[in-house]
Amino acid sequence: MNRRHWTVFAVCAAAFAFDALDFQIMALVGPAITKEWSLRPQELGFILSATGVGMLIGAYLFGILGDRIGRRLGFQITIAIFALSSGLCVFVQNPAQLVALRFITGIGIGGCIPIDTAMMSEYMPARRRGQLMAWFALFFPIGGLLAAAAARILVPEIGWRALFAVGVAPAILVLLVRLLIPESPRFLLARGRMSEAEKSIDWLTGGHFQKRSSSFSLPLSAIAPANFADLFGSTYFRRTVMLTGVWFFWAFSYFGLILWLPSILTRFKGIEPAGVFEYLIGFQCCGILGRVTMSFVVDQWGRIKTFALCATGAAVAAMVFGQQTSVIGTLVAGYILAFFHDGGQSGIAAYAPELYPTRVRTTGVGWANGAARIAAFLSPAIMGYLVPFGPWALFALLAAGYLLAGIVIVSFRIETAGLNLEDAALDADSQSHETVAVLP
Repeated sequence: MNRRHWTVFAVCAAAFAFDALDFQIMALVGPAITKEWSLRPQELGFILSATGVGMLIGAYLFGILGDRIGRRLGFQITIAIFALSSGLCVFVQNPAQLVALRFITGIGIGGCIPIDTAMMSEYMPARRRGQLMAWFALFFPIGGLLAAAAARILVPEIGWRALFAVGVAPAILVLLVRLLIPESPRFLLARGRMSEAEKSIDWLTGGHFQKRSSSFSLPLSAIAPANFADLFGSTYFRRTVMLTGVWFFWAFSYFGLILWLPSILTRFKGIEPAGVFEYLIGFQCCGILGRVTMSFVVDQWGRIKTFALCATGAAVAAMVFGQQTSVIGTLVAGYILAFFHDGGQSGIAAYAPELYPTRVRTTGVGWANGAARIAAFLSPAIMGYLVPFGPWALFALLAAGYLLAGIVIVSFRIETAGLNLEDAALDADSQSHETVAVLP
């Protein structure tokens, strides 16, 4: 690890935090726009789901484009999309306009995640990749924490529109990545762009790169671009099915909870809007603690054990949280839920890019992330129809999602901890073309 690694880490982590901030803004303004526009729960659920639909399209579209146009350009395009559309939400006059702009925002957020994750994983060294990817995932709740803090300050004083203006901030990352970070050397090697790959590696090593024939072999031609069919061939079929199932079920509960929690706290727990923002700050802090804790064990325990523990803990905590009626019970059960709920999400972030080689990495992560976006669309919409049945129905649904995600990952038993990024992907073709000893 050198300062160039940390530069990549800082930019990718900031993008992940801004992803979370822009995504969670809608949940935080939910109670305010419900009151202002006299929305029914089903109507609010539809607005909350609009971002998820956009994220689905963005994950699939930019999952493929990221393996064709590169990580660096794809990163800039997706950041620009969700920063601009979030800023335009300041001017909406009705629910239809908000749905349209949140849909576009979702395209940018959903597209950024697989590209950002792939770029981060391709630069990090194998020995610390699991921990660093878990630290990277830590920035999602940090983004949520920033959103909650901004809501606490801005919404009571200025109004909910001011919160969308904060969503323009990630535009600065477009400039930073253009100035500071070259294209991923793994991507350049896979496309046969040898001289650019050598310059990228030279940048990463601070000018100390020395090409050695024993550890660095160049392909004679570029590796064929990826497509979705590759994910369902004999090599990656099991991995694709497993990761799709894990990410779908976890995202169903994860995003359902995030998007509905402010409204649940005001409707069922008797907490005033100002108190909701304060509660959510504590909730995000416990989520950060969960991610930090899992970052120290994910390489030692392995991806499967770490995730299974979080899945079980989150399922139990969700059921307990749904039954609480006192303030103390709501605090304790909710914060324990946040610990496991975010700890498990950090495990997925470390695990997903390790399952595919460079030539199909963003395609594979984008496909599975697309399944998560389907869940992010379905979950808030379904929960909107379950609200009349009370919190027990909502949290039973969430607990089922956590538990099913754990069952899927344990059933397939595909462990990648401690392996070189291409060894973890078990792709003989990519290993014959790409460096193992020189690249991280």
